[in-house]
Amino acid sequence: MAPHQDSRSTPSSDRGSVIVETALVIPVLLAVTVLLVWVASLGATYVRILDVAQTAARQAARGAVQPAVPRGVELSMGERDGLIHAVASEEVAPPMAAWVGWSVTVRAEAHALPEWQSPQEVDW
Repeated sequence: MAPHQDSRSTPSSDRGSVIVETALVIPVLLAVTVLLVWVASLGATYVRILDVAQTAARQAARGAVQPAVPRGVELSMGERDGLIHAVASEEVAPPMAAWVGWSVTVRAEAHALPEWQSPQEVDW
């Protein structure tokens, strides 16, 4: 008859493997979570930049001199094909990677019909 071994006992080579695996997995899960939050913040940044571009195009279409632009946002305006064209962009760096120089440019465009021009005059 074979000696009875306790099913809870593990060989000595497996001791501490759970701690090591946990120590390796937790930072990876944390990094993935931070990355997902950053990607979600890119979506929020795009919505904000789009609002800036739309507001600037509308104000320029009404004849405003200088639209208000939030800090860090670059805005370029022009007229093309009879429409006011506004492009807003902002550089966004991922968390803790700004010192490396990584960044993503979030860009949005908007167009508006000038109020001094009727819709029939625009070539769609």
